[in-house]
Amino acid sequence: MIKRMLKFALIVLLFALISTVPGALAVDAADGQAHYDLPLCLPGHYQTDPGDCLPLGPSQSIREMAEQGFPYPMRGLSARRPDASLSELPEPVALVTGGNTPFYASLDDAMAGATPVRTIVGEGGRYVSVTESVQAGGRTFVRTKKGEWVEATPIWGWPRWQGLEFFATPNHNFGFTIDDIYSYSEPSFISNQTENFYKKYDSFPIYSWEEAEGFTWYHVAPGEWIPSLKSRMVRVDTHRPDGVDRDRWIAIDLEQQTLAVYEDGELRFATVIASGAGQAYSDPGVYEVYHKVELHTMQGSYAMDKSDFFYYENVPWALYYNHAQAIHAVYWPAVLGIPQSHGCINMFPGDANWLFHWAELGEYVYVFDPSGKTPLPTPTPMGTPPQPIYTPTPSSGG
Repeated sequence: MIKRMLKFALIVLLFALISTVPGALAVDAADGQAHYDLPLCLPGHYQTDPGDCLPLGPSQSIREMAEQGFPYPMRGLSARRPDASLSELPEPVALVTGGNTPFYASLDDAMAGATPVRTIVGEGGRYVSVTESVQAGGRTFVRTKKGEWVEATPIWGWPRWQGLEFFATPNHNFGFTIDDIYSYSEPSFISNQTENFYKKYDSFPIYSWEEAEGFTWYHVAPGEWIPSLKSRMVRVDTHRPDGVDRDRWIAIDLEQQTLAVYEDGELRFATVIASGAGQAYSDPGVYEVYHKVELHTMQGSYAMDKSDFFYYENVPWALYYNHAQAIHAVYWPAVLGIPQSHGCINMFPGDANWLFHWAELGEYVYVFDPSGKTPLPTPTPMGTPPQPIYTPTPSSGG
């Protein structure tokens, strides 16, 4: 052991002596030219010859990374998740299952199946507000804010994932996964998967991308790629869109299903959303928030026979910006990153809460689709029953 320590000490001393000796003149046998035997440079990106050291080893790797678009050092996003308490619902709700939904004047009537005061028909989703819950005979009944009784199950779990609040604008794009995924070593599904596992809705940097095998592949690190099959990109663009005349706006990317908030030339917030699907797509354009409502009922139908009639009480944090289209929270099951609403912009509760309290009346909402697949201009579905333009009612949205 002592001999090994002495040997190691001698090696360290030898290198120390060599590093203090000026570079020795050497002659290259291949070209006959003289070169100085310089020490290696400290790790860094040397765009010109430093002259007094050799930019090889770590510096060469850094240069090769820079040629691929990777910065040095590689840093994470200057962002954090907002306060987790923002995800709490302002009032409880309950899920109604089955088809037609009868509402009763009393608990006894509900338990006995007496004549209801009203009935909601159709097969669409429906949730009701809860002021009281009673279990009887293996069934659960709730009293709504209207004082009516209905058979329903209070929900205690809803999406609590949140987007990112930024301290500084990143100088590159970034993304969110929309499902669990391992990254790949090359932009191909037949390449090896890396050991890096990304959970659903994890964020990742994007330094470049390319098209392959029908998908966009995001280059997130040297030798690491994530496909758009299970991810979405936030395009960082602090330039004010045409039609926006102040330095505050909400940008909604329909192609990528993302939402970004800009203020004073900086990115403030970003998240994943779900926009309108099918013929109820969200309309591209520049709009202004004309109505804010913290809690209300959304109901409507787009099928001729009203078989898809939906009814959601206690929908929180809605920002109406285009007729019946609004940005609002969803407490019901939803997969963000995929169009699926009746035209509204769906967000998880924590994100909708953050945005609702940031936005002011008159806030600009810039909705765009870089792919050009969403028609412009388009008629806006108005729901059932129809409503006056720019006047939200309890029967608007989706």
